[in-house]
Amino acid sequence: MRHSQSGEQLTVEHSAGYAPERLALVLMVAILLAAAAFRFIGLDNFPTPQGATPPGLEHDEVAHWLINQDILAGQHAIYFTEAYGHEALYHYVQAAFGAMVGDHALALRLPSAYFGILLVAVAYALGRRLFGVRVALWSAAFLAVLFWPVFYSRLALRAISLPVFSGLAAYWWWRAFPIGAEPDNDPESNDRTAATSLGMAGLFAGLSIHTYMAARAVPIFFALYSFYLLVWHRPIFRRHWRGLALFWLTFIVVAAPLAIFLLSNPGAEVRVAEVDAPLRAFLSGDFRPVLENAARIVGMFGVKGDPLWRQNVAGRPVFDPVMGLLFYAGVALSLWRWRDPRHAFMLLWLATSVIPSLVTVDAPSNIRIINLLPVLMLFPLVFIHNTLQLSTIREKLSTDLATSLANTRLVTVGLGFLLVWSAWSTYSDLWRVWPANDEVRFVWQAALTEAAAYLDHSDESGAVAVGGWTPETMDPPTMALSLRRDDLALRYFDPTQSLIIPASADDQPIRIVKPSILPLATPLQGLVKPWEEVHGEFTLYRMPDQPAVEPRIAADVDFGGQLVFMGNEVVAGCEPGTPCEIMTYWRVIAPSKEPLRFFLHAVDAAGQVVAQDDRLGAPAEYWREGDLIVQLLALDATAAELRLGVYNPLTRQRLLTRTGADYIALPGN
Repeated sequence: MRHSQSGEQLTVEHSAGYAPERLALVLMVAILLAAAAFRFIGLDNFPTPQGATPPGLEHDEVAHWLINQDILAGQHAIYFTEAYGHEALYHYVQAAFGAMVGDHALALRLPSAYFGILLVAVAYALGRRLFGVRVALWSAAFLAVLFWPVFYSRLALRAISLPVFSGLAAYWWWRAFPIGAEPDNDPESNDRTAATSLGMAGLFAGLSIHTYMAARAVPIFFALYSFYLLVWHRPIFRRHWRGLALFWLTFIVVAAPLAIFLLSNPGAEVRVAEVDAPLRAFLSGDFRPVLENAARIVGMFGVKGDPLWRQNVAGRPVFDPVMGLLFYAGVALSLWRWRDPRHAFMLLWLATSVIPSLVTVDAPSNIRIINLLPVLMLFPLVFIHNTLQLSTIREKLSTDLATSLANTRLVTVGLGFLLVWSAWSTYSDLWRVWPANDEVRFVWQAALTEAAAYLDHSDESGAVAVGGWTPETMDPPTMALSLRRDDLALRYFDPTQSLIIPASADDQPIRIVKPSILPLATPLQGLVKPWEEVHGEFTLYRMPDQPAVEPRIAADVDFGGQLVFMGNEVVAGCEPGTPCEIMTYWRVIAPSKEPLRFFLHAVDAAGQVVAQDDRLGAPAEYWREGDLIVQLLALDATAAELRLGVYNPLTRQRLLTRTGADYIALPGN
């Protein structure tokens, strides 16, 4: 069918002689199976992380899990303020998977994989509605294997749910308009059906707001497209104005709870203030950052893509050079045919989808432009299948001839080659290049993943101390998600400032693991160096028993019946007026039910604190009786007296010694 140049009558540019419905169904099933393979294979990379992608768990994924745990514990919200602020919808889906499948990394990532497959199906439905089965099948096929959607379908992050809900909104929106079909004999019934479809579109558009921050562009798009219909396609707007009103009413009702919460809590979205420098510059009259971002975004599809390894193979464009050229040509074609509501739809979708990256740092950002995915492949594919139908330019060029040429085996073979190349490059980059990068392995905590794999495969049980960068926050949940066994008594510590050597139990060896790239502080190395074994990403210390320690300045002070201070050693300085670093030794008497900190104060002759260091690199909640804790403490300056003690950082209450004192004075060097 031919599309009228006025744009009032919408038609589908079908390709003559295309495969029957049954073949289309078979092909779509094959495409979905391919999409599932790219999303599920190796998704559970525990406990065999070698060659897996991602190579471990990233902190944002762990943060998602912590929010899910709050949900399962009965803490419900429309917006979670933890981890810089999270919309709630994806978390409820993710928490449900965890409750049904299990509390592990695979369950955490399964929702994203399923959303990724749904995205392929939604893109097919939308593409078929707009441009026919041929374009829809190719669009789904490329989205099934393209690096960008596959990448975010394998991470336990909420962003991949956005294009599913917004794509469903777009599909139901277009169901209101009978593209290429005869109007119903009962106009009133037809209008009711259209209004129902627009109401469904409003529902899914409203739900998209509850998925990810970049969804704020969705209402901007529908507002601009409604205005477009009002100005350039008024007959369509007049016929469907009731349905459009229902769309906006439904959208507002569904999105309102989140909007009300954010307006009432303007400080909830901490992340926005950290990345919106280009927007603030733009509002102050400096357009340069936004224009620079725009140039980078234009180039992301075929020249240079997202620059961050945590979101891409750094600099990798969305398409290979050939498909990139076809994409740009498709955008040009849509600009030429902007009076066609379908092409205007695609252009406005593209323009609004890039806004979140346009006004923030680190452009182009794949994750902030993720809403583009439902229409991404329509640009190159519509160009390929329809570029020869530009009869307005070449009047003598037959549209029938163009359709025939568009259906040649050459086009099919060419697209097939590009599809295979896209699949291979995705496999190569996502399974080989990306997980081998040092930055990726650091961000995705490959060392803890490999340590967990070692512990899972070990026949030994007993006590294990885990060193990491975040022993109080992210390391414990990371190990909880990574380990398959629950018979290990884990302790946690920061190797740059502390060391915890667990008490041995049941004649089992003591084991300490830490990332190999995270150095153990030099003064602490002598305590465990004889047992050091480097296992690639992680270092293991395996000891038959606790080593005997004899501090140079011995002590025996009981703090609150929980800790015994065994003594200390001066590492550097500690003369009056000079910096000071000491190494303190502690024995756990009883596990602590509250958080604790050590404090070291330098006090002058008048009793004033002139310098202090309050910290503890081995969280008290994981201690066990008999554990040995070694903590480094440092001061910028030393005064007449050094005071050492233990306190609760929440209540500020100090632990008392048996004499009733809340600190002890350390003897001189």
